[in-house]
Amino acid sequence: MGEYIMKNWFYIALSIFLLSGSFQSCKDDDEVEALEEQLREKNALIKQLEEEKNSLNNTNKQLDETNKKLDELLKKLQGGETEDPWEDVQDTSVVIVPTGNTYENPGWKSVTIAGDYAYTMTVVFELPAELKSKASSDDLMAAFVGSECRCVKKAIDGVFLLTVIGTGAETTNVTFRYWNAADHSLYESLVSVPFTSDRIFGVVDSPKKFVCKQL
Repeated sequence: MGEYIMKNWFYIALSIFLLSGSFQSCKDDDEVEALEEQLREKNALIKQLEEEKNSLNNTNKQLDETNKKLDELLKKLQGGETEDPWEDVQDTSVVIVPTGNTYENPGWKSVTIAGDYAYTMTVVFELPAELKSKASSDDLMAAFVGSECRCVKKAIDGVFLLTVIGTGAETTNVTFRYWNAADHSLYESLVSVPFTSDRIFGVVDSPKKFVCKQL
């Protein structure tokens, strides 16, 4: 009887030992799973932070490029570019050599701002006294690159404000022509300028003189 009881206690003790090991194993598995979940969350957070960092780097790069363009434009507006083709023109009066030639309304048509023609420069002209006396609201002034018309305007209060269209990679200078509606005479500027995106020659309060020759 005593031997039977001892065997039973032995089996009970063995069972308790095995069960305690099983409980410990379950506890260890839970801890491992929890650690793995924390690791996954950490990796996800690191990935998110890296994506946000890359996004910020791209934004900063775009801002740097924008600031560079703004600095260049500000430099132009403040007169950083001192080269002015009109500075070399000593005589600011019109050069009229009567040719006897007359021209009907040339019907100039400018290309439009689209596609390659996405850049502009501004030139503001005032007619010299010799031409002002016979000027009218029907007169035309146009800008050309080669034979292609890039802008056509009528005068506003005696001033021609030309917004010249270009490709940004022009190699031919911009030339200017003026047609007088009263006597059908045609004139060409003695000054031509390289196309420079965002460049401004003259303003309404201080326009450039249209120094020209009669064709």
